[in-house]
Amino acid sequence: MSDIPFIVETTAATFAADVYERSKSVPVVVDFWAAWCQPCRRLGPLLEAAANEAGGQFVLVKADVDQLPEHAAAFRVEGIPAVYAVRNGEIVDSFVGLLTEPQLREWLQRIVPSEAELLAAEAQELEATDIAAAIAKYEAALALDRNQAGAQIGLARVLAATGKTDEARALIGKLEERGFLEPAGQKVKASLALASHAASSAAIEELRLRAASNPADTAAQLDLAQSLLAAGQYEEGLPLAVEIVRGGNKDHRERARLALLDAFTLLGDQAELTQRFRRELAMALY
Repeated sequence: MSDIPFIVETTAATFAADVYERSKSVPVVVDFWAAWCQPCRRLGPLLEAAANEAGGQFVLVKADVDQLPEHAAAFRVEGIPAVYAVRNGEIVDSFVGLLTEPQLREWLQRIVPSEAELLAAEAQELEATDIAAAIAKYEAALALDRNQAGAQIGLARVLAATGKTDEARALIGKLEERGFLEPAGQKVKASLALASHAASSAAIEELRLRAASNPADTAAQLDLAQSLLAAGQYEEGLPLAVEIVRGGNKDHRERARLALLDAFTLLGDQAELTQRFRRELAMALY
């Protein structure tokens, strides 16, 4: 391990943490090299100098292919030096061979976070403690780059949290015009959809009584299921929504299905409840 925190000499035992985990908070540049490789010995100092100069905007991970053949194979390294940029656990760019210093600097500029991205990251850290400051940071990021998706999604999230749902929906709708929506944006969209059914604890209790008094009233069951899911009461809301999909009329079935999908998005694909009730939903539909 280097004494410099943003230059790391990785090992088989630490590769996953050095590359994949670290890339969730800062871009990682993986340099696959070997001591016998002359171009590697020329490129290495250029990468290290750039990492020092960047001061933590990215982390340089040095990976000796002789010590890490399986990891090199996983990256499909066929020649060295081979350099990969990793962000959020995914390879986003790469090159093979020796670059000049200007060429290397140009490549690095594509993978280090912009000022707008840095402001958006700072804003996200503030969301839990200072919503007003988070909004100001997101707006400052968008003033620099109005198309910065992370800032737009973050701003939509905090606007929704402060009750400004129409503004939040407008931001998400604009992002959807691109033809896709990032996972974080999908979560905001799902939360906004369920939020339209939010109810107080007293109102939910009234809905429980109404639904219990007439089990055949699927409209009442649907109102209760949607309110429970909006309140995050998934253990009660999910099975109720599945039952509506199984036995309700066409309109109620579709609305319950969409509420289930929104809940799955918020819970995450790996959540036990998501996996269990996806199976239940599939059986109810088919």
